[in-house]
Amino acid sequence: MELRRFFVSDSDIDGDSITVRGDEFRHMTKVLRLKKGFKAIVCANDGKERHCVINKIENDFATLTVERVETVDRKSASLTLFCGVLKNQNLDLVVRKAVELGVDVIVPFVSANTAETRFNEERASRIALESAKQCGAVYLSKIEQVCGFDEMLERFPDYSTVVFAYEEERKTALKQVDFQGDRIALVVGSEGGFKREERDRAEAQGAKIVTLGRRILRAETADIVACALTLDALGELDYD
Repeated sequence: MELRRFFVSDSDIDGDSITVRGDEFRHMTKVLRLKKGFKAIVCANDGKERHCVINKIENDFATLTVERVETVDRKSASLTLFCGVLKNQNLDLVVRKAVELGVDVIVPFVSANTAETRFNEERASRIALESAKQCGAVYLSKIEQVCGFDEMLERFPDYSTVVFAYEEERKTALKQVDFQGDRIALVVGSEGGFKREERDRAEAQGAKIVTLGRRILRAETADIVACALTLDALGELDYD
C-alpha cells in the first residue's frame, strides 16, 4: 500500500508523537479512510520524512508515533517567486510547477499591465498542498495574498538578491547573475509585461534586470522557466 504524505507544523510534534489536525486530519480519516495501525509519512518543512504509525483517532485529531526519521532534502537557499496575476486561472499551473521545482514562497502581484486582479489564496494553497504530496516534497510552499507593485518593491530589501525578468532586456541572461546570500527573490510579470518605469523602479531598488531569452514566452511559461533556471543556478536542483 502506498504511504500517504501529510504536512504538520513544528508545534504538532512532541518527541516521537505527532498530532495531525484540521484539513490534513479530515483528508486522512474522511477521504483516505486511514485507520489505527496504518502507516503514513509526516513532513514539517524541515527536509525530513517521519515514517509513522497511527495509534489514535479522535473526533478532530489523530496521533501518530514516529518509527524512523529520514533526511531526504536540504536547502542552502530560499526562493520567493513574485508572479504577476494571470488570466484564465493560469496561475494554478504556475503554483503546481513552482511547488514541484522547490520554490519556497509564492507571492502574486498586480502591476500596471496586469489584466486580471482576482486571486484565490485558499484555492492556491490547496493546489500547493496537493502538488507537494504528488511530487513527494518534504517542504510545503507558502502562498501569500496578492500585493501591489509598490508593496512588492518595498520588500526587496528583505532579500539578498532580487532578479527581475524584463521582456525588453537584451544583455544580461539569468544564468549570468551572481547570486549573493541565501534569500533570493524572482520577479516575473503577467501577460502584459512591465512598463519601462516599473523596470527602472525595480532596478533602483536593487533588482538585477535579466532576460529569459530571445523568444517571447507565455507568462506562465516564463514563470516556470525562470524558477527552474534560478533554482539550478542556486544548486537547488541537485540530488543532495
